[in-house]
Amino acid sequence: MAFCSFSKEFTTHSFTYVENRFIQKYLPEANDFAVKVYLYGLHLCQCGNDDFSARSLAEVLKTTEEKILDAFEYWQDYDLVEILCRNPLTVQYLPVASQNGRPKKIHYDKYADFNKELQKRMQKVGKFINYQDSVKYMQFLEETEMQPMAFLLVVEYCIAKDGEGITPHHVFNKAKKFLRDGIKTYEQVETALGNYDENEKYIETIFSLLGIKRRIDESDYTAYSGWLRDGFEHGGIRAAAKHLKKGQMSTLQLVLDELKEKEKFNARDVEKYLEQRDTLANLTFRIARKLGLKVANPAAYIDEYVEKWVEMGYADESLLDVALYCLKTGRGDFACMHQQLDGLFAAGIVTPEGVKEDLKTKNADLKLLTKLQEICGGIRPTANNLALLQTWRDWSFSDEMILEAAKRSASSASPIPYMNRILSEWKRAGYQAVSDLEKDEKPTAQKTGASGMPSYAVAAVEAANAKSAREKYYADKREKAQSVADRYVSKAKSSPRFGAIEKALSKMNMELAKAEIFQPDTLPTLKAKQTELVAERLQILSAMGIEEWQLLPQYECKKCSDSGFMADGKACDCYKL
Repeated sequence: MAFCSFSKEFTTHSFTYVENRFIQKYLPEANDFAVKVYLYGLHLCQCGNDDFSARSLAEVLKTTEEKILDAFEYWQDYDLVEILCRNPLTVQYLPVASQNGRPKKIHYDKYADFNKELQKRMQKVGKFINYQDSVKYMQFLEETEMQPMAFLLVVEYCIAKDGEGITPHHVFNKAKKFLRDGIKTYEQVETALGNYDENEKYIETIFSLLGIKRRIDESDYTAYSGWLRDGFEHGGIRAAAKHLKKGQMSTLQLVLDELKEKEKFNARDVEKYLEQRDTLANLTFRIARKLGLKVANPAAYIDEYVEKWVEMGYADESLLDVALYCLKTGRGDFACMHQQLDGLFAAGIVTPEGVKEDLKTKNADLKLLTKLQEICGGIRPTANNLALLQTWRDWSFSDEMILEAAKRSASSASPIPYMNRILSEWKRAGYQAVSDLEKDEKPTAQKTGASGMPSYAVAAVEAANAKSAREKYYADKREKAQSVADRYVSKAKSSPRFGAIEKALSKMNMELAKAEIFQPDTLPTLKAKQTELVAERLQILSAMGIEEWQLLPQYECKKCSDSGFMADGKACDCYKL
């Protein structure tokens, strides 16, 4: 009779399959509890009990969840399982690979002194090393090149940091980090831990400056060591933290990244740079207020604009004055202000006095435009209008002459072009003062119009008015048609799916064009997809009560599309006087 056999009642539906390689290679050397956890977990894998958890397994095996985790960590070291998540504990079983060696048989007498010292140190914080943990520690020494006494130094360090909360997991992580850095002897570990102790007081200072209340952890030491390797002095890091006043290590990291880019590493350079940065930030906020803007984070504006303006030599007062001028001219943003300052700089105007003088002239122009608006209406202080005003001044016309031209243009639908024509005629005729007009203008109907202008000028102005009226007529009709279409488009785009389809179809047009040249074989698939999207788009529109044609402007005149001109360039006959 065989040593082990199935009973008659045994069926293939009531057993757990265990790989022979596990029994041959791992089971003999593993402790009984680790085997119990492995086998029960394997049973759960095969019976498919989704409601079972680490707590359930701990209750069945009459143990704790922590010990269940330790057991799975043990098997993870041999690539038999993979811990996917620790909370909640989620474990994936892996096949027993034949190429993996069996666990080494540990000669316990070899580590007798190590175990005594380890127990002695652990008992100081009320910890007792059980058999399973003892095997883990000895296995670690077997598989690595770290000296036992060096490893004990690591244990002492972790005890000092964690007290009774110390875990093998923390000890091993710390030791592995040292090994990755080539630290394995007693002297090397002692030196490395000395550096940790030295850095600890600096990190504590950083925590105090930033208002961090938690305990220092491994990531803090790593971060601080990294900053030192980057070239920062202790004083430079401290100065950056002091400047922040409040935050996290990640916040300090961002500041130090900027300082590293600017090559500011010592306390003096860091303090000076951050003070200048604060000054620029304050100036940025003040400029933004003058421009009528709200700025949440000034960093981007400092880098893109304000720092450059200061380097160009502009004083704070000058920048604020220019910002206010930009707001008055309807160009209240940093980009337009940059254009304005570029123009001043190109003209060699940098000093506060020079800027004030230039703005004095420009503000006088703004006042004149205000008067023109009072006379004509509809005149805004745009860049084009200000440039035209400067042109009239270059023609040597006084404010009085410009205002006179405005009075004669008040009834025009487009007063600025009208004024320009009048002033150009006056320039051609050599008129420089209102008295010149009074002398030369005659009331004779044959030579002058009702406005007192020469008849040829009146004809030109009337033609310009007629053209302006025609353009306005067609512009109003097109705007009306476009407005109706826009309402339907807006309604259609209220459906997120419609918007997504529009984007997909737009992108597909490019894909079809490329495919036609480079990948003709993909065209049928792309066209089929396009057809599907078009059909779905029509369904969405139909559900909203929208016709496809309503998304496009419906112009009254089909010949010229309310533009006033036919395809051949001839004027359309649809214009009604």
